Amino acid sequence: MKTLRSIGVQVERSRAHGRMLLEGLADFALTQYDWRMDLLEPELLTDPTTLARYDGFIARVMDDRTAKALLATGKPVVDVYGRLEDSPFVTLRLDDEAIAEMAASFFANRMFGFVATCGYPGLRFSDARDAVFAREAKERGMRCSVYSGEAPGQVKDTFFRKEMTGQVPDEAALATWLSGLPKPTAVFCCNDIRAFQVMKVCEATGLRVPEEIAVLGVDNDTLLCSFTATPFSSIDTHPFALGRRAGELLADLFAHPARHGRTVLHPPRRVIERASTDTYQFSIKWISDALVYIRRNLTSGVNASDVVRHVGYSHTTVNNAFRYELGTTVQQEIIRQRLELACRLLAETETSAAKIATDAGFRNPQYFSKVFSEAFRQTPDAWRRERRSV
Repeated sequence: MKTLRSIGVQVERSRAHGRMLLEGLADFALTQYDWRMDLLEPELLTDPTTLARYDGFIARVMDDRTAKALLATGKPVVDVYGRLEDSPFVTLRLDDEAIAEMAASFFANRMFGFVATCGYPGLRFSDARDAVFAREAKERGMRCSVYSGEAPGQVKDTFFRKEMTGQVPDEAALATWLSGLPKPTAVFCCNDIRAFQVMKVCEATGLRVPEEIAVLGVDNDTLLCSFTATPFSSIDTHPFALGRRAGELLADLFAHPARHGRTVLHPPRRVIERASTDTYQFSIKWISDALVYIRRNLTSGVNASDVVRHVGYSHTTVNNAFRYELGTTVQQEIIRQRLELACRLLAETETSAAKIATDAGFRNPQYFSKVFSEAFRQTPDAWRRERRSV
């Protein structure tokens, strides 16, 4: 009979990201019949008596004192925060570069000429996302403003442990910066807490979202994203998969103790679109309204005639405008968006292709299969199998 391994786990549980990470870890732990996990408070990670009870740890290592205490145990540690450079632990952290690239690409596709990035100056992950976003924005032909704040470095990592969502330590500076940005500007926030704060400052100062300021966060914390005057979009970082990966890395450390001191990056999944980014910057202004209308009605059978009626122009005028701005017709754009949705459902769910046809708004599975095969030179099921074999 195997000896039980005691695992100490310290991840904040007040936010959705932490809870989903723990759910993913718990899902992996079901496959490890010799694991017993305990949830620990942050202060217990520096208590030698507590640490002695465990065979390994999965934790957010957010300060030097905690790092030293865990290192002194000589036991396997998976750090799921990644504050430390050249960490002695196995570090699993979000791929900040991929997140920032996704944000820049998203705003470029919305045709923004001016963008901005807003984080917490002085925090590693925030500064990393700022730098990559500014670089990617420039490469895509967008001008970019980077928020510097009134007191760089004032916010500490432990700010996020205490769930200070409603506290804006630099509210006055943030309001001045947002008000001074060209309008419209798309703002990429380093996480959903920062996006929530930006939304609240916009509301307090009378800045219209998304007409003047479009807002995109990171982590897709549904409660934060939804409890603002305008729900805000966010990048889904797939924390459930992050938690499973943390469990896999700890299991690997138990089997191969020498594999410490390496960093594993976890990529984001996709942008979850909400009303805070429901805008496109075209020379023909009503095209933005048409595209938003298509996206919002995609699954309910919207067609070209519906779009034409919605914007109030003739078929010829609307199609000519679409060709000028997008190089496509209204119906072709509807099909493109439906195929995009279908691909996401094929990649992320186990739903049958026939059901996905309905969910994506195609009139029947046969038509969906025909359109899909013409676009991708393979059937939906073959496309799914190929993606999952990679």
